[in-house]
Amino acid sequence: MKYGTVLAAFVAAAALSAAPVAAQSLTGTWELTQETQRGQRTSTLALVQSGGSLTGTLTLTLGGRRGGGGGGGGTREFDIEDGAVDGNSFSFSMTLSFGDNSFTQEYSGTFDGDSMEGQIAGGGRGGRGGGPRPFTGKRGG
Repeated sequence: MKYGTVLAAFVAAAALSAAPVAAQSLTGTWELTQETQRGQRTSTLALVQSGGSLTGTLTLTLGGRRGGGGGGGGTREFDIEDGAVDGNSFSFSMTLSFGDNSFTQEYSGTFDGDSMEGQIAGGGRGGRGGGPRPFTGKRGG
């Protein structure tokens, strides 16, 4: 009898420890920070996660052109494409278009609670990639 009680308690404890943990979600507004040759750059990422799919927009603050060439400035919003979430890993891409130039950037990383970190690969200024660039992010309140 004693053996049966101990076994039942053990099985119950094992079942409770195997209970699924509430999955984290990327849904929310994130402030991304990236170090560039021109200093620190921030952007706003608004995400909606539905299961393993991720949609949203990235809002960039643009600077004017160097040398007094005019143009630029303000903010631009870009839709994310091919967004996916697997556990605490995520990825998405976006096509940025400025005048006659357009290029694709691919974002990938991990998140934990209200923090994320990752890499941006693909085209940069003038469509030149220059290798992956790290970024960090914090979810806003």
